[in-house]
Amino acid sequence: MQLRPRPRVLVVEDDPDTHAAVAEALREEFAVWVARDGEQALEVADELGFNADVVVIDLNLGPGIRGDQFAAEYRRRAKGPARIVVLSGVPMAHELGLAIGAAAILPKPYDVDDLVSTIRILSPRRDMGSADQ
Repeated sequence: MQLRPRPRVLVVEDDPDTHAAVAEALREEFAVWVARDGEQALEVADELGFNADVVVIDLNLGPGIRGDQFAAEYRRRAKGPARIVVLSGVPMAHELGLAIGAAAILPKPYDVDDLVSTIRILSPRRDMGSADQ
């Protein structure tokens, strides 16, 4: 029996506590890559060939590239659908998430079960024996 590859999730979050908690919550089920700011996120996304199954981003990433700017650049360079989940506590998170075409918008504080189920729903099905790698 062939094992299915785990969906690849890129998490972009500047807050160390949230960053660690999100990565820990997802690692059991997903292959997780992390970045702490927009610049690092572009580097990690490049390593992934701009082909993560789901990208989880905070909109407020501190100085430098904002989450919405990273999302726009990721979408421009993505090799397939850009499934973006906004996980943010900024006052206009819902409106900004809609503006960048986010597939889902979860407010902070977030519910871990909601985040995991959202990523499950958005992750493409990887059938056994498929050509996906």
